[in-house]
Amino acid sequence: MQPRSGASQIVRAVVIVAVALALAFGVPPLLRALNLHDWSKQTLGQYGFYELYIACGFGLVVVSAMAMWRAGLPAALRELGIAELSPLGCVCCLGAIAVAFGVLLYAGAKWTPQPWDSLLVFCFIGPFVEEVLFRGFIFRQLRHWVGVPFWIAAVISSLLFGAGHFDQGHSLADAAMNSTITFAGGVLFCWLVERWGSIWPGFVIHAGLNFLWSVYTLGDNAVGGAMGNVARVATVIVALVLTRLFAPGGALTAESPRPSAH
Repeated sequence: MQPRSGASQIVRAVVIVAVALALAFGVPPLLRALNLHDWSKQTLGQYGFYELYIACGFGLVVVSAMAMWRAGLPAALRELGIAELSPLGCVCCLGAIAVAFGVLLYAGAKWTPQPWDSLLVFCFIGPFVEEVLFRGFIFRQLRHWVGVPFWIAAVISSLLFGAGHFDQGHSLADAAMNSTITFAGGVLFCWLVERWGSIWPGFVIHAGLNFLWSVYTLGDNAVGGAMGNVARVATVIVALVLTRLFAPGGALTAESPRPSAH
């Protein structure tokens, strides 16, 4: 990748952050203004508006990546880390989630069945779109399209990720704690993307923790209780160790090739 001037880097970084903010915070009001809120619920069910929002967000992320790289769909999906499946990374992170599951079983956590549509939306579809937006788009494009160092890209991506979860707190202190935990999780997911070259290992951790949080009713936001936090820490430790042992690393470097322009 050709070196870029400081001004070019700043402009590109501003573009990525502006697009991300528009997608994260601008699409819902736009959909409401188009009178699609009630229609989506009547047509798609109780989570219809959320499903419509994440579908629009995903589509706009992919289109934005295609425009930035002036490339076709396959190249954009590779650049977003979607097309790179990283089976070994997914297995390692699935093992980390299995450890959390074992911790909860040992602690006597009670399984509470949840509606399938709720689990599908909030434990799988939602985490996938968040990984695409915050890691595939913001983090990877700051690293690759802009060329900024890992920690700068990870902090920017994770700050936006944490800010997007601020409204889930029940008080100011709870909201701040929820955003702080989410920020830390965002940094972990960025590191997993960096090491594995794919969003999928981070998605496995993200979706797995959301799933355990739901079926074991560990909390209605990321703060949780003692049992959930022990399980989460165990997951993080195992994911870090297995990734350090088995990941190739250095997936997004200055020497990474650009997607082929179409």
